[in-house]
Amino acid sequence: MIDNENHITFEQGIKELEQILSKLENDQTPLEEMVDLYEKANRLTEICKSRLDHANQRMTKLIKDENGDIIETNYEK
Repeated sequence: MIDNENHITFEQGIKELEQILSKLENDQTPLEEMVDLYEKANRLTEICKSRLDHANQRMTKLIKDENGDIIETNYEK
C-alpha cells in the first residue's frame, strides 16, 4: 500500500482502491480491518476525484474567435 496517500498518482489510487475492494469482499477480513480499509478507500476516492478535477481544469481547447484570434477555453461539455 502507498504510505503517503496525498502524493500518489490517479493510477496508483485506482489500483489501491481495487486492492482494498478485493479485501473488503473477502469474508475472512476481520471487521476492524474492514473499517480501516473503508476509511482508507474514502480518502483515496477523494484524492482520485481531486486528481480528475485538476486534470479537467487543465484540459483546454484552442479555438479561433470571430476575429481569427486563438483563444483558450475550457474543454467541458
